[in-house]
Amino acid sequence: VGGSWLKELSSPPFGDGGSGARRAAMSLTAGFGLGAAAAGVLAEWGPAPAVMPYVINIAMALAAAVLLGTAPETRTRSRSGGAWWADLAVPAATRRRFMTVVMPIAPWVFGAGATAYAVLPALMSEHVTQAPVAFSALMCLVALGVGFGVQHAGRRVVGDGIGGVVAALVLLVAGMAMATWAATVLTVWVALPAAAVLGAGYGLALLAGLQQVQLMAGPDDLAGLTAVFYSLCYLGFGVPAAMAFLSGAHGLSYPTMFVVGGCAAVVCLTAVVYGNRRTAAIS
Repeated sequence: VGGSWLKELSSPPFGDGGSGARRAAMSLTAGFGLGAAAAGVLAEWGPAPAVMPYVINIAMALAAAVLLGTAPETRTRSRSGGAWWADLAVPAATRRRFMTVVMPIAPWVFGAGATAYAVLPALMSEHVTQAPVAFSALMCLVALGVGFGVQHAGRRVVGDGIGGVVAALVLLVAGMAMATWAATVLTVWVALPAAAVLGAGYGLALLAGLQQVQLMAGPDDLAGLTAVFYSLCYLGFGVPAAMAFLSGAHGLSYPTMFVVGGCAAVVCLTAVVYGNRRTAAIS
């Protein structure tokens, strides 16, 4: 809902219409990054470490609720007459392009992020015993800080076309390679650059995916299509649990799984390039 609202606030009469995806992506990334960094510092060194991060979160949420009460409304209330779940359907005119261009990139958004700030810190925990929680927060801040920077510059670099999706998947292939190296040597000075590359892939994947969704959707489809995109993105949060299960139940090593992940990213890249050729460009 917030992402759709930011897109509407970035369109006439509130804005020029060109910043919706970037604002939505950067807002989400800033919250993830700064929230995790602050919570990690408080949990490691702050007073009442099991309580204070939540207290601050509650206070910020209440303050935001007050501020949102003064924000402009962008849509007039109306009843479509249909079931609410019908609003989540992908518009028929863009269904094939959504499935061949957006779907392959979506799970990588948080799959890359979770690898950077959940899987790698867990692998490194025995090597940073003095401040393991703070190190996890640092990995998160590095990954999402780089992602935020990439999102800020992303549109200038890749524009609105398919280039952003392709560039994101190339970065994700490189990120999986870096994660393989980090999981093999288990040193801080390899883990941090791996988190940075994965963060760049996360940031560009989120931005490019939102740009594609917003180009496809009309005013009445924006919220539903954005919801479908985020639902697919959140599948990526299952990556740490899946890797832990495969490691414990089947004995697969993390470097091996990262190699498989890199191969999967190559497959997704191929699918996106082929899908883009088979579907008409949306402008």
